[in-house]
Amino acid sequence: MQEKTLLKIALILSLLGLLILYLISDNIEIKEKNIEKITLDNKDEFVKLRGIVNKVIDTERVTIMEIMQPQEITVVLFKNENKTMSIQKGNEVEIFGKVDEYEGKLEIIADRLRVVR
Repeated sequence: MQEKTLLKIALILSLLGLLILYLISDNIEIKEKNIEKITLDNKDEFVKLRGIVNKVIDTERVTIMEIMQPQEITVVLFKNENKTMSIQKGNEVEIFGKVDEYEGKLEIIADRLRVVR
């Protein structure tokens, strides 16, 4: 085959691959879970949950929250230098994060947190 033909095939396949990735990424969604359904089997799995902030411990580098649905779970949010967010007791929050275990208890290491109200 000639170089031009190979180049055209490579370009077409690259564009087709990017289109397929775009379509797949548009359909990926993390399903919301209840705290009661989160178990050790979910460790290292990404979850989405909503709840009411029951307790907030705010330090220089990390914010630790207790989130209630009726059950309670600890959420750890590492602070980014550029982002500061005011989270208070009683706020309803939506959390995207990874399930982890710390000292025998389940917790969520938050990647994203959004204050709903």
